Amino acid sequence: MPITSQLAEIRHTDLVFPEQTNHQGTYFGGAAMAVMDKVAFLVSARHARRPFVTASCDRIDFRNPAYVGNMIELSGQVRLVGRSSLVVDVELAAEDLRTGERRICTRGAFTMVAADRKTNPDRLPPAPDAKPEFVSSPVGSARTLRLVFPGDTNHLGQLFGGGAMSIMGKAAYIAAARHTRCEIGMAASDKIDFIAPTQEGELLDVIAEVKDVGRSSLRVGVRAEAEDLMSGDRRLVGEAEYVMVALDEAGNPTPAPPLA
Repeated sequence: MPITSQLAEIRHTDLVFPEQTNHQGTYFGGAAMAVMDKVAFLVSARHARRPFVTASCDRIDFRNPAYVGNMIELSGQVRLVGRSSLVVDVELAAEDLRTGERRICTRGAFTMVAADRKTNPDRLPPAPDAKPEFVSSPVGSARTLRLVFPGDTNHLGQLFGGGAMSIMGKAAYIAAARHTRCEIGMAASDKIDFIAPTQEGELLDVIAEVKDVGRSSLRVGVRAEAEDLMSGDRRLVGEAEYVMVALDEAGNPTPAPPLA
């Protein structure tokens, strides 16, 4: 699936860190539900271009654990639509960045209600006829979504540049690790251009893709776009290039597989 086609759907990748796990080193169920609820909100807002709140979680099935260091990937789709509410199916999968093994961890159904239903009597748009499949994103890529909340912004209501850099760097790491299936180190950020600010309440949509591979180094391109969820307007807000290095178990540079 081409990277550009991901813009037509909601897809989010992240890493499982120790503070998100229990004493057994597995991803907290509550943390999983929180990020699934965020995806359900994004799917709903994208579908209707209206604000939504969560009414209920009809069923959450925990099938397999996700472990520290795993990549998690979430996607969602609208299944049912009523007058002012809809049901979003969300899937969370985990991927071992070393082996590429992928497993479905959690699936759930979220009922979302239009927050403006008392002032906006319009019916919600019908459910789409063509529904995206729950499939993995292309190897050598990553997509990370971030809703900009007040705590993420400066006094102008704009996302901190450091926060954007952290998200872009994480996406570059995931893309490189999925390509090499080994440890990755960041050698350099060749350039980071902030083209426009991301405002409070907007969606920051970051896509990373491995562009070129040398002997042990990889060049990863990262593109960040901001989206107004109510209007659908998107704009380019940042671009970056990172040089990542494939490392062996001793932390020394090791040959990276070529691009397919």
